[in-house]
Amino acid sequence: MFYQDCPMSGTPEYDVVVVGSGAGGLVGALTAADAGLRALVVEKADTFGGTTALSGAGLWAPANLHVLAAGQPDSFELAREYLRNTVGDRTPQSMQDAFLVAAADVIAWLETKSVRFSYMTGYPDYRPDLAGALLTGRAITPKVFPHKRLGEVPAPVRPKLAMGHGGPPITDPGPEGPEWGGQSLIAQLLIACEAGGVDLWASTPFTDLVVEDGRVTGIRVLHDGEELAITARLGVLLASGGFERNEAMRKEHSVAPAARADWTLGVPENTGDGIRAGMALGAATDLLEDCWWAPGFVRPDGEVSFLLWERAAPGGIVVDRNGERWINEGTDYNTFGHRMLEAEANGRPAIPSWWVMDQHFVDEYGFGGLRPGVDTTPWVEAGALVRADTIEELAAAIGAPALVSTIERWNRSALAGVDEELGRGAEGSHERQLLSVFHRYPGIAGPHEHPNPCLAPIGDGPFYAGQVVLADLGTKGGLVCDESGHVLDKERRPLPGLYACGNTMASMMGHAYPGPGACITPAMAFGHVAVQNMAGSLDRAPA
Repeated sequence: MFYQDCPMSGTPEYDVVVVGSGAGGLVGALTAADAGLRALVVEKADTFGGTTALSGAGLWAPANLHVLAAGQPDSFELAREYLRNTVGDRTPQSMQDAFLVAAADVIAWLETKSVRFSYMTGYPDYRPDLAGALLTGRAITPKVFPHKRLGEVPAPVRPKLAMGHGGPPITDPGPEGPEWGGQSLIAQLLIACEAGGVDLWASTPFTDLVVEDGRVTGIRVLHDGEELAITARLGVLLASGGFERNEAMRKEHSVAPAARADWTLGVPENTGDGIRAGMALGAATDLLEDCWWAPGFVRPDGEVSFLLWERAAPGGIVVDRNGERWINEGTDYNTFGHRMLEAEANGRPAIPSWWVMDQHFVDEYGFGGLRPGVDTTPWVEAGALVRADTIEELAAAIGAPALVSTIERWNRSALAGVDEELGRGAEGSHERQLLSVFHRYPGIAGPHEHPNPCLAPIGDGPFYAGQVVLADLGTKGGLVCDESGHVLDKERRPLPGLYACGNTMASMMGHAYPGPGACITPAMAFGHVAVQNMAGSLDRAPA
């Protein structure tokens, strides 16, 4: 049940204690309940869901039942080949294999708990040029959650941002409309957790691990300014996110200096609490310098939008601060971030860059949370967008001397249907596949009259420029774990009683991002197997 005010008498005792309430943490708690164990989730915020609740909640789970039911030619062997070609040997093959098995298993298991998903028709893998990829995609998404069922949710879900957190500008459902993406996933998981008897404590920051005789036996939390110890008989699952909101940790662990904590899309509570506790206990870490990168746009309210679908829409381009194109705009978002860093390191002024578009683009597609056809004046007055009547005036306003010639070249490419400069919109390309997906959303303009659906001229003034910053969906590095989610020490030995998943765990994806949901799905998969391992310890205990 949901406790806004947790009990303070005595020392609460549970079989499994989970720190954090994103998808990985809630799946772990639900797994415990399904095994007949008493489970508790403690959440730092006053709402549940973490960054998962703000996401589109695409899930990359190869060969899961929905992908196979849709007739997709997928298999573990094919996905294994694709991971070899994306992740490579940056993480152990055993971790990659464990993910593939657990990801499909957890989706099938969740369906038995009334957590429902649908196949995302045609949403492609992010590296369609590599062997093992599926252009038709392996992604699924939570089914829309009816607004009328919100009364069944036992605890408050973190609300989505007023202007969106990325994704296409689908029609705003309003206060009575359906919940989708991360809102739906967290709502469904919370209902399932309540049905299983999981206790949910909000406004309860985790402060430390309790260790007895070398074993993690519980946690300490704060409630109303007082410290409380909670016993975890079988183990603690750290699912408290990364450290993207902790500027000091980012600097300490050499997260790119060009990236900033105020440009992250991670929730404010993600300050590395679980990672720091594991490190203090001697846990090994990896990938602390990396993030789940994404191009972002700082909106008038100061929040950052994830520039996802815009980069596939025709009629807009990314230029550096000199006004020169430097990247295929449809490049997958994680690779986009890595290439921003590479460009900056090589002397190109790419952080921030500029997104340049015309009035037609804004009217048809919107931008960065600005819905199609909405008056741009407040955004211009707030400084989020720069507007000018001519390209020459726009170039002068943003200090980009090469912009005029760049747009002349782009317009010739658009009219010819071939981007000879950077290859955008090539047949079978990632951005071409993405555009075919986004055109199916209501409120997005369909194919235009030009030869290539990904290329359209920039020609109808006024013209606009918005800064493209190096944002992230969260940090990627964390505690090194084995195939069961068990946290390992620097000698690669399990730390008894301590497990991790999500962005508290060093990602088994290495520096790669194979497809949509490549961070949420491993969180769910390893949250599931971690608690299965805890439950299995009962069977392994001596009589």
